[in-house]
Amino acid sequence: MGKSFFVIHIFEIITSMNNKFFKLSLLFALAVAFTSCDWFPEPEEPQYEEELNALLPSTQYLVSYLTGTDHGRFQLQWSQQLAGVRGVHLSVDRYNMVSDHSNEVWSLFYQNIIPNIELVIGHANQLEAPAYRGIAKILRAYNLGLMTDAWGDIPNTNALFYSQGVYPAYDNQADIYLSIIDQLSSAITDLNNAATAAGPVPSQQVDLIYGGDLEKWKKAANVMKLRYVLRIAHHAGEYDLAIPFLNPSSLFTGNQDDLKYTFQGNQINPYYYYENVVRNTRMGSYYVEKLKETNDPRLPVFVKKSTTNNEYFGSTPGAANFNASFIGSQIAGEQAPVLLITYVEQKFIEAEIYLRIGQQDMADQAFEQAVKASLQRYAVSNPAWEAQYAELENVTLEQIISAKYLALFLNPEVWSDFRRTGYPALTPYEDATNEEAEPQIPRHFLYPTSEAIQNATNMPADVTIFTRMWWDVVQ
Repeated sequence: MGKSFFVIHIFEIITSMNNKFFKLSLLFALAVAFTSCDWFPEPEEPQYEEELNALLPSTQYLVSYLTGTDHGRFQLQWSQQLAGVRGVHLSVDRYNMVSDHSNEVWSLFYQNIIPNIELVIGHANQLEAPAYRGIAKILRAYNLGLMTDAWGDIPNTNALFYSQGVYPAYDNQADIYLSIIDQLSSAITDLNNAATAAGPVPSQQVDLIYGGDLEKWKKAANVMKLRYVLRIAHHAGEYDLAIPFLNPSSLFTGNQDDLKYTFQGNQINPYYYYENVVRNTRMGSYYVEKLKETNDPRLPVFVKKSTTNNEYFGSTPGAANFNASFIGSQIAGEQAPVLLITYVEQKFIEAEIYLRIGQQDMADQAFEQAVKASLQRYAVSNPAWEAQYAELENVTLEQIISAKYLALFLNPEVWSDFRRTGYPALTPYEDATNEEAEPQIPRHFLYPTSEAIQNATNMPADVTIFTRMWWDVVQ
């Protein structure tokens, strides 16, 4: 039936009405409607590609920003790379974390990052664009790993429920790690399929991390697998589980492959913001002193000299030393990059795995490559120093993890390494515990206040900052 049928039918209804004024009003409205627009206008086509090209870079920004927020800073304080000197950060430095301290980071992940990623995946499905979908899955796996390493059991399967006003059940941490591995494998499949798919591939202007280089994205996914397979292998006490993931052809080959995000435009590196605006943290004393012990070439890159005495020094846990050094300006520059997954981390992981499975020569080689690559990244290569501290024979687990701790500056991974291995040998804040308990380094974030109030039936009970993770087992 055409438009004329509907017009005649409506006209008959109107003329049968008794109220003359109402009839005239309806006729006038009908006349205006027909002269101003179509009776049934065609709906506009969704602009999936345009929206996708705006969503992907904004999502990459959010994913990268999370690392430099309090999510990372609290872990780095407990790892003593940083130290809190006032406000919330001083409380956390003294192990007085409360649930409110987790609210903003939890909300950023569940209310912003997860919905953005799901939109990217949904639009990619509409456009048959597996390249976008694969990148989104890698970003999701990366942030999911950060979240579970801080809180243990968290919502994953139904994580999108938060943005819909529903409080979901929690997933077991062991299942979350398997989910991370599955997501990364699925992402690699998507990226492999992108070459023959009908849909678009992100351009250099849209993919702000790798400029649309899908091969590098695949390498990043494989290195990320190594990080989390190591957790699984540690829990099982079976490091042979990691051997299939050590394929050199699928991993990074140098610093140029690093998964990193460089802030641009109006974006500000979160470390710059905290160093120059909030100013609640300083360098940690343990970290600075370890660099100074060997005259480490990275010291002037990682640490600013104190304006008080023109020296490099940090604040000890709980001391609130306002005169301690800040992070080096190259690292905490306004638009300096944030390193997410790196070649240096990969080589340290390889060194640990090879050591654990009894391949000492391979462990020594990977350790040397890791340390030297770290210096090369910051253009401070020093052959004499490297000969003494990188070219080691029969390297030990303590040497591997301690060197990794220095190289992965501002990477929350150092807190996970400490919890897994006990290295480096950090001294806890002594006044944090009562006389009946030995001082110890915190091992777990507290769940946010919103969960305790509105999702208490699902939230794990009896969690303290000293609760161990699923993989945090004594061996």
